[in-house]
Amino acid sequence: MQHPFYGQNSRFLGQEDSWWVGLASMLLYLFFWAAVMIYAFRLVNQYFPDGPKTIKQDRAGEILRERYASGEIDDDVFEHRKAVLQQKKNTL
Repeated sequence: MQHPFYGQNSRFLGQEDSWWVGLASMLLYLFFWAAVMIYAFRLVNQYFPDGPKTIKQDRAGEILRERYASGEIDDDVFEHRKAVLQQKKNTL
């Protein structure tokens, strides 16, 4: 199958000032594929808003931060336990 500008419309392209037809055709293809990609991106974001699910490896740190935020532990205890967790994490 031929591009429409190469078939019966070749007379139109034979004119000297018809360079813009090829440029317009390329731009239309570019805009078409850009629109398709934007639509696909939005569709994926609609059905998967949080992205891929990841495994939380820092559950102990999360619990520690929750306890600190709720006021169960004070600054000194938080910093000490955070340092202990970081040290254990570094040894693994």
